[in-house]
Amino acid sequence: MKKMFGIVAILLILSVFSANARERILINFDWKFQLNDHPEAKEAAFNDENWQVVNLPHDASIYGPFVKDTLGGTKLNGYRPRHIGWYRKHLSINENLTGKKVYLDFEGVYRASDVWVNGKHCGTYLNGYIDFQCDITDLIKQGDNVVAVRYDNTNQVSSRWYTGEGITRNVWLTIVDNMHVARYGTYVTTPKITDKYARVNIETEVENDQTDSTVCKLVTDIVSPAGSVVASRISVVRLGAKEMFTFRQEAKVSDPLLWDLKTPNLYKAVSKVYNGDQLTDRYETNFGIREVEFTPEEGFLLNGKKVFLNGVCLHHDLGPLGAAAFDAGWEKRLGVLKNQMGCNAIRLSHNPYPKFVLDWCDRNGILVFDEAYDKWNSQYYGPGNSFDDYWQADVRTFIRRDRNHPSVFIWSVGNEVINQYTGEDTTFGVPQLKKMVDFVHQLEPTRKVTCALYPARYNAVKYNNSAYYTSAPHQMAFYMDVMSVNYQAGFFKKDKLKYPQLTYLLSEEGTGEGGYGFFGYDHSYACGQFYWGGTEYFGESFGWPSKGWINGAIDLCNNLKPVAFSIASFYRTDPMVKIAVYAKNDAKEKLWNDFKIKWLPMCFHWNWKESEPLTVQTFSSCDSLELLINGKSQGVKSMANCENHKMTWNVNYQKGEIKAQGRIGGKVVSEDILRTAEKAQRIVLEADRNMIKADGLDLAYIAVKVVDNNGIIVPFADNKINFKVSGEGTNAGVGNGDITSDELWQANSRSVYNGTCQLVVRASRKPGEIKINASAAGLKSATVTIRTNFAE
Repeated sequence: MKKMFGIVAILLILSVFSANARERILINFDWKFQLNDHPEAKEAAFNDENWQVVNLPHDASIYGPFVKDTLGGTKLNGYRPRHIGWYRKHLSINENLTGKKVYLDFEGVYRASDVWVNGKHCGTYLNGYIDFQCDITDLIKQGDNVVAVRYDNTNQVSSRWYTGEGITRNVWLTIVDNMHVARYGTYVTTPKITDKYARVNIETEVENDQTDSTVCKLVTDIVSPAGSVVASRISVVRLGAKEMFTFRQEAKVSDPLLWDLKTPNLYKAVSKVYNGDQLTDRYETNFGIREVEFTPEEGFLLNGKKVFLNGVCLHHDLGPLGAAAFDAGWEKRLGVLKNQMGCNAIRLSHNPYPKFVLDWCDRNGILVFDEAYDKWNSQYYGPGNSFDDYWQADVRTFIRRDRNHPSVFIWSVGNEVINQYTGEDTTFGVPQLKKMVDFVHQLEPTRKVTCALYPARYNAVKYNNSAYYTSAPHQMAFYMDVMSVNYQAGFFKKDKLKYPQLTYLLSEEGTGEGGYGFFGYDHSYACGQFYWGGTEYFGESFGWPSKGWINGAIDLCNNLKPVAFSIASFYRTDPMVKIAVYAKNDAKEKLWNDFKIKWLPMCFHWNWKESEPLTVQTFSSCDSLELLINGKSQGVKSMANCENHKMTWNVNYQKGEIKAQGRIGGKVVSEDILRTAEKAQRIVLEADRNMIKADGLDLAYIAVKVVDNNGIIVPFADNKINFKVSGEGTNAGVGNGDITSDELWQANSRSVYNGTCQLVVRASRKPGEIKINASAAGLKSATVTIRTNFAE
């Protein structure tokens, strides 16, 4: 593996805290890092001068070549290496923190992390997907402090997909007064909503960490989406020493603005805590006024109206960035899913996701299937650690963290759990499911709870059992609020006749050749569906040379594949047309989850052999389409006459241009054109943004294209593009759409695939310009400039 060493450390100097009652300081920058085990590194005096300097979020496994040895990779982990590693961070504190509580908040460290401050152990945290907090009040001091973090990702059966490793998410230093709102201590619900008003209930947990009792006043302001205070409540109580008290307040909001998919209005509860007359804490909680329902007759309803969930399942890596959870990386991916593919829902499989993902969905009107676990076993906690010993604490954190997000419409406690097959005493997972469902209901009673089932039939029978086709739903289906099944919607019609009380949700549906399972069941009573997978992801490979799941709708660089455009034609309501071409029905096929997964090698180009017979498929949300080759019509077809929205045309190739025009009511409203490319001549760089924030975290995605003299992408080009990034930014990763490629993701070059590749650039913390140059032998080079500035 390529090693990275030798940058001078920079100290974070915290000399003056602002007048705010609560300080939350991002400490992502200038950490020291080293692979392998260094037990002595926990000591404050340890010499880390020769360690590498890294900025978080950081995935230590994404660097260097792919490996095939047992410990280093395996197909489940995308053939990426597994390590033990250490981080160290110097914090210089010049302020007197008497009367304050000081915490380190880690949003995620993968996996089995230990934290020390000034040589003192703060705790061990096994689950790499859940955030944790370290109370360092008694460990931190004025002057230089050292935070040391060790992780261990050498467990070979840790998750069934690529996990990444290290401090993959943000880290915060939180400073509060001794009287403050507890961690995730607010819970806002809207139990009654009418056109004229909404009742808002607010529970607020306040901690008094002082040694004396005192009078505490809580003022809660409800702030509208426009920023004005629309309701306020005041409560006063005497708190005992070291007491935590739960305030319960009720407010009325007139003329409420609802949170829904088109207008995701967000209110804010501002909690102000006073010790006597002194403000000691100010804590903000975003929430939405909305009503979520499930019924056997209509499925899922939002604000009293049926919404069919047009969703996809995700995993947590971000392609070339690995598992490093950049906000800008998630904004890019989620924006593609919503705006280009037409998704109104996502399933966060099979673990807690970065907080930003839920915040983005709140702001942008995307519904979230929020899932805590995959299997109920040691994969999250490591060998020798029982799932039973840890799940309650982690589920409590998970629920408390996410419960105020209006985007979250359902809780999931598992996926295809092994307990389904037998369980203890042939209980088929029911006792454990009941425990978890009841536990979640006690914590958060406003949402339904589910668990994704496969096999989803009684006694876990599969298709190779004679009882399969006449079987009842799995035993677990009757002990969850909503029955979620993977890949078996074909049973919905039969089950509904016999078990009318059940509510049906398709938690996984295969993308296949075009996602046509969408048409295989009655949508009138089903809640909706989630395609597996919404994107390609590292790990869970069918085998070398594939580095991951090849049947995602979107590739690792966020480009829509042909199947994604097929799905978009079902999901989107705005006019869209896309052409894909293939030379013969050369379908690929793999067996997965007892099902045959098929896909076609479709292409987005018009470079074929003269007169070659071709099949053209046109994906569209329009009523009808006309296909033209070099201006000559090949006919007009109505989508209503195309089974499963599948419109194909048999043509013979002619060099030039093929065009599809989509019509609604006879009027052309959308079109797509493919043109024959000539010899590759030059490189084109297209940045998704010309201005990004100079915060050390923002990203720009650069689409790199090899084109001919007419600017048409050359589909068979395979040039290696060399990148030079200068100024106020760095190369954060490179990629292309080829999941079988052995090229490095963290490198200064990348070969184009189907004529394109991608460069991701990370801003520094200084305003200025980032200059990107791309060159390749035999091609005219290209340059693009991106400006960086401080956020307003």
